[in-house]
Amino acid sequence: MSSDKIRAELFGDPPFLTASDAVDAAVCAEHDRRLVAGRNAVAGSTNLTPRARARLLALAGRFTTPVTMLRFPQEVSDLLRQHAERGRPDVTAADVCAYAAIMRRDAGADQLRSEGAAAVHDVPGRRQGVTPAEAAARFFFG
Repeated sequence: MSSDKIRAELFGDPPFLTASDAVDAAVCAEHDRRLVAGRNAVAGSTNLTPRARARLLALAGRFTTPVTMLRFPQEVSDLLRQHAERGRPDVTAADVCAYAAIMRRDAGADQLRSEGAAAVHDVPGRRQGVTPAEAAARFFFG
């Protein structure tokens, strides 16, 4: 289950209306509780840096659970277009550009494998002619 879905379960929709440190902590705690209970959990794009991923990798390591990471290596222009379409007031175009720069710097496939990912997959996007629904259908986490 994704952190956005957990946030919606706990606090309702849309997720960005419930953004706060306390809400983020509650979502992370529930996410980790589900991992410990042996349920699938999906960590979202907030895990762009090695430090952010370390907690999840350590938790998975405690239970000898292999980690699969999905990357969304879209062009900045595509990310900005998607951002404009979403109408998220909590994220600016500058934030999108900053996140893209962090991903380029800290979330390459080799970097992710060196941190402990068993598998790394790049998720195709519009530039490859793939809709979000089609991309999601390519992955299953039983």
